[in-house]
Amino acid sequence: MNIQYRLIKYLRPYLKTLILAIVCTVFVTLSTLVLPWLLGKGLIDKVIVEKNLFLLNLVAIGVVAAVAIKGAFFYFQTYLTSFIGYKVVTDMRNQIFQHLQKLSLSFYKKRRTGEIMSRAVNDVNLLQNVLANNIMRLVLNILIVLGVFVFIFYIDWRLSFFVLAVFPFLIFVVRRVGSQIKDSSSLVQMKIADISSILQEVIGGIEVIKSFTMEEHEVKKFQDQNLKNFRLNMKRTRIVAILPPIVEVLTTLCLVAILWYGGREVIKGKLTIGELIAFLGYIGLIINPLNRISRDYSQYQQALASTERIFELLDIEPEIKESPGAIEMPRIEGYIKFENVSFSYNEKELVLENINLDLKPGEKLALVGPSGVGKTTLVSLIPRFYDPILGKISIDKQDIRKVRLSTLREQIGIVPQETILFSGSIKDNIAYGRMKASDEEVVEAAKKANAHNFINSLPNGYETEVGERGVKLSGGERQRIAIARAILRDPRILILDEATSAVDTEAEVLIQEALEKLMKSRTTIIIAHRLSTIVNADRIVVLKGGKVGEAGSHEELMIKNGLYAKLYKTQFREED
Repeated sequence: MNIQYRLIKYLRPYLKTLILAIVCTVFVTLSTLVLPWLLGKGLIDKVIVEKNLFLLNLVAIGVVAAVAIKGAFFYFQTYLTSFIGYKVVTDMRNQIFQHLQKLSLSFYKKRRTGEIMSRAVNDVNLLQNVLANNIMRLVLNILIVLGVFVFIFYIDWRLSFFVLAVFPFLIFVVRRVGSQIKDSSSLVQMKIADISSILQEVIGGIEVIKSFTMEEHEVKKFQDQNLKNFRLNMKRTRIVAILPPIVEVLTTLCLVAILWYGGREVIKGKLTIGELIAFLGYIGLIINPLNRISRDYSQYQQALASTERIFELLDIEPEIKESPGAIEMPRIEGYIKFENVSFSYNEKELVLENINLDLKPGEKLALVGPSGVGKTTLVSLIPRFYDPILGKISIDKQDIRKVRLSTLREQIGIVPQETILFSGSIKDNIAYGRMKASDEEVVEAAKKANAHNFINSLPNGYETEVGERGVKLSGGERQRIAIARAILRDPRILILDEATSAVDTEAEVLIQEALEKLMKSRTTIIIAHRLSTIVNADRIVVLKGGKVGEAGSHEELMIKNGLYAKLYKTQFREED
């Protein structure tokens, strides 16, 4: 679909306001166009030549009235245009954010954060500037140019020929240069996305950068990208800068030709002095609009490049979708079944192959295996963060692809390996698991997660701000907040992905006790690095090469003396 047409669709809710803005623009145009006529035909031919004092007063009043009308309508045109521009961009930002919430995890795995932010912030800001400030000004100047043509043809069609001779060249130059500006602007925005990505990665990994003394390396990498961005900007600047001088040269040539021919016509008596002055006034009036049109058109082309990138983002379809007839997921009992499940991130290399698992309600299952074997991927299939390429996953005998995502995920609690907290208070982060929870329920969840004591020791208690991504808290404290969040959610299925990995030994014992109580009435899947924490699991599944290698209780697997026994003995010796 054409970019301009898609953009116009965003204007439809504000059609009445847009019509008012256009009406104001028309009045600004008319009041602008009447001034050369009053000063040329009115002042020179009627007042000065005929020495008419009454008409002099009328012309004076007319000039003042025209300027006042122009100023009033220009104010309303500017206000209404800005209102439409800012509202459209606000709507677009909301749509982008909503769309980002719908996109699957695979999208975020493949795209850099800086690139996504560049499209959602930088590209939208550029579009906002054009819609709020440039677009109606472009319309105004086009109307003035068209109005000038009407008046100059009425005054003398032969003089107008000189303008017509130059105008096609102007249109050709503007269109040609505008196309180049759009292409170069697209490259500039892509490079800004690269810079944003580097900046985001450096800020997020500053501790690692400093620990490995890689500051100079990162500075060099940033400077290289920044230099490329500078060169692209200068290339675009060269293209943008060449347009106004070309327009000015062509219009000056046109003006000189009109002066030469018009002067001859006045000498011959075929044209009055007032008509020539009015004609020159209109040509003088058209020069600035033409320059502004070229400049605004350049910015419009830049905005189109940004709009194209925005629509590219909005056109990305989520890989995980609800089926057309998706039903509400009833309250889960907790029976989970994997039937011949295989999964791949790139459709070439299988991460999981032919997985068959049965979990009874209330069962506690542990997943172990070497790093990168697919443990986290396996549990990510349950809330449908990803879909298997083969096989079927059902909960309580219901295919999870046939139920509404929200009703499935709201009954699953997850404590991930990498704890994510949001800017806000500790209470807000715990209540994120259930927004309507009371303060008492938040405190109770914190107690069960062994977080209450350290929270109370903070100056502001539960109202303590955690900072961006929880930077004001230690790793263990962040993990306990995440566990409290999952406890408050009261899920039917609980997924613990290295849930105690960032907790010290003393706190781990208390948290394990709390988790044991929490897991009693829930189907629980545990991924644990420390195998000593899962010896009491009902069943342990060992993944090897993306397949189920072994399964059984801790005692059964130790007797088998297979991979699990080897991993356990190795880890036991290391801990000892």
